[in-house]
Amino acid sequence: MFQKSKILVFMGSFLVVLYGASAAFYGKEPYKELGLFMDVLHRVWNDYVEVPDMNNAHEGAMRGLMDALDPYSSFLTKAQYEDLQKRKESGPAGAGMVLSKRSEVLYVVSCDRNGPAAEAGVRPGDYLIAVNGQPVEDKNLLEVDSLLRGQAGSKAKVTLFRGSRTKTMDLEVTLRSPSATPVGSRMLDGNVGLLTVFSLNSPAVEQAKVKLKTLISAGAGKLILDLRDCADGTPADGAELANFFMRTGVIYFSRNRKGEKVQVVEAVPEKFITDLPLAALIDGSTGGAAEITAGALQDQKRAAIVGEKSFGIGSSQKTIQLKSGAMLILTTTKFCTPSGKIIQDESLRKPGIVPDFKAPDDDRRQELAVESYYDDQDDTKYKGIQEKIEKIQLDKALEILSKESVPIKKAA
Repeated sequence: MFQKSKILVFMGSFLVVLYGASAAFYGKEPYKELGLFMDVLHRVWNDYVEVPDMNNAHEGAMRGLMDALDPYSSFLTKAQYEDLQKRKESGPAGAGMVLSKRSEVLYVVSCDRNGPAAEAGVRPGDYLIAVNGQPVEDKNLLEVDSLLRGQAGSKAKVTLFRGSRTKTMDLEVTLRSPSATPVGSRMLDGNVGLLTVFSLNSPAVEQAKVKLKTLISAGAGKLILDLRDCADGTPADGAELANFFMRTGVIYFSRNRKGEKVQVVEAVPEKFITDLPLAALIDGSTGGAAEITAGALQDQKRAAIVGEKSFGIGSSQKTIQLKSGAMLILTTTKFCTPSGKIIQDESLRKPGIVPDFKAPDDDRRQELAVESYYDDQDDTKYKGIQEKIEKIQLDKALEILSKESVPIKKAA
């Protein structure tokens, strides 16, 4: 039986290699390296120290293929997809953090302000190693996100690695539903209205509209839009928020692999609210929908963008069901700002929105980085440093708004 299986695998490999070779000869690029892959597979079958489980090998190859593309493309076997759906149905509560990948490791992009993860001591920049003792290094973002969801009040133990530590750390997160008030507002000195968007998940945009109108009614003559630590929501949410400050013009567009524009989203005049002078705050935990907002306001010269470069999340995925019942989640378009900048670039140096005014400057940021690096588990000190950074950024925005020469134009 073993010899028969071996012959079948060899014949199958031979046929696939033959097809790959002929495809490559006729110019079908995806098949040029298939011969190498099948050669490795044949060697594993013949020479590996134990009889390999070829199903596991194939699934691992598929996962590796997806991992080589971008953080948001993934492959799920039929069983994995069914497990994921069951976990989704277990409850709507979550940990209150947005994850991505950097250098193939799960990375905490942002934590909801006063959310479960933040309260437990999780910080943006932490690397997620395990959930409830289960390693996540080989799991995709969809799987890990589902592990961090469940009934409100249930617990999740997260194992993290932080740059200032030599060992991993375990924290217990109590899951709960997202905040019902993801938008805050207040008046600052000088009749400057501050609109803070903690999240762009529903019902944030509607709340932002109401609070923005309230600030204007209260006498705000200038505005600051705070998008720091905001990394969730849909592109439509980000576009609608930008639309409040833009009467006309492109907000963002998506492009396919050929570089063609497949969707162009423009401001709707009826959704426009105000043309008051505007500054927007961003940081390394600004991502997704908030980046669409910031990118549109920057490119259309509607606002001065202040702070630090945003994270860089901006793509849409297509779900494809395969014959085996497995699911392929494949990134098919990327979002661009009106000038054509790709928000999500897989090069570590290029993604995100670069602010017009960097705050803190490089020297001050270095001082604060050294100060925070050795704080270890001292959350009080960490929060104090973060408050310093936030104040520097807010003060810079106020300084910019106070100057008449700042290049901020009114919406057309």
